[in-house]
Amino acid sequence: MKRVKKFNAMLLALLATVIVGFAMTACAQRGSDVGSMTSSVRDMPAPKADAARGIDADMSAEEMMEAGFYNYYAAPYVVSENYSTNLTNLPVLGTVNVQYIDGYKIRKGVYNDASLLSSQAYHLVIAAGAVRSSRRIEEAVVNNGSISYRTMTGSALQYNDDTGMLKVPSDGKFTYVDYGTDLDKYNTEICNDPLKVFTYNIFDTSENALTNGCVQSATQPVYDSEAGVYTFSVVFNNEVVTKDYIRLLELNLDKQGGKDVRYTSLEMDFEIWADGHIKSIAILEKYDFTLGMPMSNEYEAEVYFAYDEQDCGYIMSDYVDAFDNNIAITRNNELYDYSAENVEVNVMSPAEIAGVVIGVLALSAIIIIVVAAVLKKQHKKKLADEEAKAAAASERELFGDNEE
Repeated sequence: MKRVKKFNAMLLALLATVIVGFAMTACAQRGSDVGSMTSSVRDMPAPKADAARGIDADMSAEEMMEAGFYNYYAAPYVVSENYSTNLTNLPVLGTVNVQYIDGYKIRKGVYNDASLLSSQAYHLVIAAGAVRSSRRIEEAVVNNGSISYRTMTGSALQYNDDTGMLKVPSDGKFTYVDYGTDLDKYNTEICNDPLKVFTYNIFDTSENALTNGCVQSATQPVYDSEAGVYTFSVVFNNEVVTKDYIRLLELNLDKQGGKDVRYTSLEMDFEIWADGHIKSIAILEKYDFTLGMPMSNEYEAEVYFAYDEQDCGYIMSDYVDAFDNNIAITRNNELYDYSAENVEVNVMSPAEIAGVVIGVLALSAIIIIVVAAVLKKQHKKKLADEEAKAAAASERELFGDNEE
């Protein structure tokens, strides 16, 4: 009886935790376009220097995209800012966790496939959300032919649910790892190469060309003379472009008991400057996975690029000492304060509130049904055990003397 009471108490605590967690994550929504408020790159004009490989109006989307990636790696300096939202969904119930993943990459020096760490680079990732375990800040620095890394996670990071941003405490404790020249180990454990535009198998740097078969379909580029950019959209071949990415995702999911990543779609919208430099990429990726139960993930990002170091506000010489001068932390905390003062708070409508309530009730009902089924099964097993013991006792009374 004590075990049953203890089991019931545990289940009730779990139910309360899940309901509170669901309500928190369902209500946590970024109140406005934080990227437009905090980006120093988004509205920059066309690069001053010409791209290494040009484009023209007769090119297909694949040809322009290939030129754009080539120019990214051939640029003597490039910075990319990323503002993204990551949604985790359950069947029927919909979104149960909202995470905002922002940051930027800086690379100074032409990318060299034969000597990967010959460039200088810096990479910042800040993941924020109502769920404390999903909060983290990560930094990587490539300098003098080696790569180093540090991270801070957990409740010490202050979260603002109106802006979807984190503030890093001045007394927060980082964990440091020196990877030296082992970039492969870094990419396996951390899952995002600071020298590359992203992890997908789209552009082969060893061949300076698109990965064979990576494109499933694409629209015809359209030129906007006022903005000075070509725009087009691409749907990628999941099996080709996510081959390495799935492996890395599963390595990281495995740490939380997750597995079986299955991509359903990857799409991107491109803006390419008329000279061939990438201006922006909008990313939408969707995949299914298992974490105790079937789940799905939807990641949406806006990535903005700039190529003029002195104009964009990211001076590489400042960032090679980021672990000492905390330049990215200072910048982030200033943006956090600025955004908190200027953001328009997103108040949920009555319909949205009703939707959250219905979702919570539905989740509660599912858990109660599961609890009832478990208790019923335990009760049946207990009765069966008692009946078996009684039968065994009767049998001993009837045949005990004969057996002796």
